Amino acid sequence: MAIGTYTDRVSPSVPGRKANDIIMKIRAALCCLAASGLLLASACSDKSGTIEDPAEESAATSDEAVEEIEADPFDPPMRFDTAAGVPLPEEAAAGNINLAGNAVQPLPVALSGTKAFIASADRLQIVDAATAEALPAIVPESGTPMDPALTVFAGDNPIQAPIVVTLDGKDLVVVPFLTTGEAVGTAVAHQSLELVAVDAATGAEAFRVVSELPIPEEDAEGRYANAVAKGESGGVVVVDLDVYPAYTVAVDLNAQAVAWEQVFATEAVAGDTVVGIPGERDFNRHHSGLAVADGTVKWDAPDFGYENLRPAGPKYVYGFGGYDHIDGGLYLVEAATGTVTSLEAEERDSGTCRFDGQTTLVCNDTWGWLGAVNTETGEWAWELDPTPERSSVGITAVWHGAVYGNAENGPVVLDALTGADAETAPGIAPWVVDEYVGIAQDPSGGVSTYPAIG
Repeated sequence: MAIGTYTDRVSPSVPGRKANDIIMKIRAALCCLAASGLLLASACSDKSGTIEDPAEESAATSDEAVEEIEADPFDPPMRFDTAAGVPLPEEAAAGNINLAGNAVQPLPVALSGTKAFIASADRLQIVDAATAEALPAIVPESGTPMDPALTVFAGDNPIQAPIVVTLDGKDLVVVPFLTTGEAVGTAVAHQSLELVAVDAATGAEAFRVVSELPIPEEDAEGRYANAVAKGESGGVVVVDLDVYPAYTVAVDLNAQAVAWEQVFATEAVAGDTVVGIPGERDFNRHHSGLAVADGTVKWDAPDFGYENLRPAGPKYVYGFGGYDHIDGGLYLVEAATGTVTSLEAEERDSGTCRFDGQTTLVCNDTWGWLGAVNTETGEWAWELDPTPERSSVGITAVWHGAVYGNAENGPVVLDALTGADAETAPGIAPWVVDEYVGIAQDPSGGVSTYPAIG
């Protein structure tokens, strides 16, 4: 049921023409301050807007961390203070933002309270947006980490955001690292998965779990290339490893030990189910659902025929198109059973959906269409098609009933339950957001945190 329409058929990942003009004018006016490419201009900010040297800071105590969160929470935030930005390290933007200022893939950043946790191959950096302080970085200790990717093309940075997990009433930020040990004599060096849990309130290390990985004999490079925390259920974190043919390791945070591991390409975690491919991830019709707790098979479909499944809340995963659906089509898959529901058969050639953390999955395609699905019922809540009556919106984030994005007139916030305008002057269109902070591009071409003010 259409409740609104769009006119400008632009990609939903880019701002409208007016927004682009504004961005270019700002960049021209501030060119003497802006850094080229994706690097932050840290040298031209005063102390109140810069990140202190981590070497000069000591780890905050729990009491100090509680006192630091003096900002008012807004759930969800509708407006942000654009004059109070705190720049984040260059790793937050490297390889994720193109020259037009669009995030071509999710930033490797998680928020918890006022703290931003920035993942890279060799460290986890922590910045408190309330104080502009950088806390001591968390680094792997089990071996030599992978080289960080700072000078890569947009879309080439494989590092993804850490995840926030609640364990025994405490929020933990969990980040995986790949490390390589030393080669001795004729013995080759082994790689390990090092999973680090960090107290989200203090930024201090909680514990580490290290697991030596089997040598990937079938992989052409003979090595694991990346590790991504895909999700968590019941205190078990599922980590997908980039290797041929595939490998998944599940770590029990309560036991601080590996729960299970097997050749499996994890695509998404939904509820207590891991959905993915039991074997090579490329050109494979075969899909399965495994129990997060122990890796046992819940369902198996050798001729599944769909591909590129992504999380859609606690019940579903979603995808666009597949081997038997080359014309597209948006579909939901019930994670626990593998049951497929087609929502837009052969009408949506490609796109992206984002879960708001509550009950709504908001989707867009490459032609400006928007739609929202109730993740409890699997049914449409609303759809918006392009017509002259309403400008298209390039979605940047969805959180707790709010849809953030850029329209022709600049940043805007929509109501995720109805699609109607909720705020027409939010200040920014954040890529990452919580009740205290939004993260968006700053005039230097990097990214900064901006405090929520309404």
